[in-house]
Amino acid sequence: MRRREFLKGAFGSVVFVACGSSGRETFPSEVEAGTAPAPDAGTAPVDAAIPLPATSPEADSHRVFPQGLASGDPRPDRVLLWTRVEPAEAGRAETEDIELGYVIAKDEAITDIVVRGTLIAKASEDHTVRLVPTGLEPGRRYHYRFDVGAGGRTPVTTQVGRTKTAPPKDADVPVSFAFCSCQDYIGRYWHSWRQLLADKPDLDFVMWLGDYIYESVNDARFQQTNPERAIKLPDSIDTSAAQDGSRLAASTLADYRFLYKTYRKDPLLREVHRLWPFILTWDDHEFADDCWQDHSTSFNELDPVTKAFTDEKNTPRKNAANRAFHEFQPIDVLYKENSSFPFEMEIYRQLSWGKHADLVMTDQRSYRSDHVIPEGPTDLAIGKFTNNSSNGSRYFVRKSVFDQREAAAKPTLLGLKQKAWFLDQMKASTATWKVWGNEVQVYEMALMLGKLPGVPDLVNYTVYINADQWDGFRTERQEILAALATAGVSNLLVCTGDIHSFYAAELHVNFAAPGPKPVGVEYVTAGISSASLKALVDKTIPPGSPLRPVAEGWAGSADQALLETNPHLKFADTDSYGYALVRLDATKAEVTFVEMSDPAQPTGQLVRRKTFVTEAGSNKVTAV
Repeated sequence: MRRREFLKGAFGSVVFVACGSSGRETFPSEVEAGTAPAPDAGTAPVDAAIPLPATSPEADSHRVFPQGLASGDPRPDRVLLWTRVEPAEAGRAETEDIELGYVIAKDEAITDIVVRGTLIAKASEDHTVRLVPTGLEPGRRYHYRFDVGAGGRTPVTTQVGRTKTAPPKDADVPVSFAFCSCQDYIGRYWHSWRQLLADKPDLDFVMWLGDYIYESVNDARFQQTNPERAIKLPDSIDTSAAQDGSRLAASTLADYRFLYKTYRKDPLLREVHRLWPFILTWDDHEFADDCWQDHSTSFNELDPVTKAFTDEKNTPRKNAANRAFHEFQPIDVLYKENSSFPFEMEIYRQLSWGKHADLVMTDQRSYRSDHVIPEGPTDLAIGKFTNNSSNGSRYFVRKSVFDQREAAAKPTLLGLKQKAWFLDQMKASTATWKVWGNEVQVYEMALMLGKLPGVPDLVNYTVYINADQWDGFRTERQEILAALATAGVSNLLVCTGDIHSFYAAELHVNFAAPGPKPVGVEYVTAGISSASLKALVDKTIPPGSPLRPVAEGWAGSADQALLETNPHLKFADTDSYGYALVRLDATKAEVTFVEMSDPAQPTGQLVRRKTFVTEAGSNKVTAV
């Protein structure tokens, strides 16, 4: 099997070389996972008499291992380790498999060694490797490193990576993490990562909530031209449908791999991955904007050749996106090479961090229904004034009409299997905080357009800003929140990305008739660098549209209008960039929004920090 998952707990303390990498001392490739013993973590599979090479200078490390190294999905006894070697810089052919060494130690100097070994970086996997050492001690930092140099060559190593295992499930320890999303590379600078590295917070992990890459590389609606931050894809697809000029996006496995390689080569992101393990999920741009299952919305249901309506199903493109994601992300899930979407990989999963946090990471793209309102035909009743447009289908959708159609359609965002799993995980959790790693906003984000200046009577109604998020799946949202409330699930903390703004909100089963106590709270982070919601609205609504006055009124009044429309919303900043920091303990959740200046400018600065507290048992948002 290309991807294998170790049978947890079957053989005690082991090191398991997993997910597309085969080591000298591990399972033979034809053996099923969990049917043969793996090497003991207390021994070194490689001859201990062979001296370790010295850690290479950074320039050499980054030349041979340009994407650095990374770790992810920490558990009490294991954590996944990752790297990629550049074959040409290692003196190998592109088609050649490459043997790498690895070492894991308890200290940064790599003297207190836990295990050493070798594994293979396969050409078929773009020379990425994934290693899952088990039998590690809970709640402690580890350091690790990879090297290449067999065959008489002078060894070159990665820099030393740092990671951390989760504490035991009953450990009474606080939890500290950052949650982040949306790091567009095109024309943008990553001031947010620079600030995080400068602050050097004592984080347990980084939670990533989607849009790690952007499949588009020159979309003028939200990307800017900048030769320093540009990407030329090896293949690409033109998604403009001849409507507004060439608009290129990833389409092939080579394209998606190239995006990950470019993003991960950035020195700031490379260093963040070196220092902290990631717990991550995807959203839409890892495949295609506002996608559902293996369908994109790249053409808004316009066939670029025939100009007829189309559903944009593209399974090969989705398969390519998913394979590249698994190859390049430090996510500890099983990948079935010979299966096709949606059976090759499940990324929803649960992780725990001591007694105060259970993390439930969901997948809100693979199993969702199509958008209730088609992008293709005009629909004046719901505010869709033109064919083949997202406005009126996914954005600025008339609430009164949409509510009726959504109630009749009952679309799903999670799918039946994942929804049942999610509710089971939440109900079974005994942790103080039930943390939902959530891609798209849960809270109702309605807007009375009349609260914006200059809005004409034609569009003076209430809309959902974005029906691609949970507002487009109101029936299932209400079902989930009602089930959690009925089961008495306490301290639901939803961490969300996607919408490129900072928000803090309280969640209710029925937002139109909220009960005396919210079901939970939701904190939404702005994007690391992606165009803010304020900027996106301006670009999304074209001149001449009946909704154009909305875009102009939005510019200065959006935050206040949102707060007035949504009493459950306690904070809004639609023109923002940055990330969020969280600290959880037995008594409270403290969330700090770290806001940065415009990422389109080469130099950036901290704008402000805004902190909120949710006391345990309150389900309330309080500004500090």
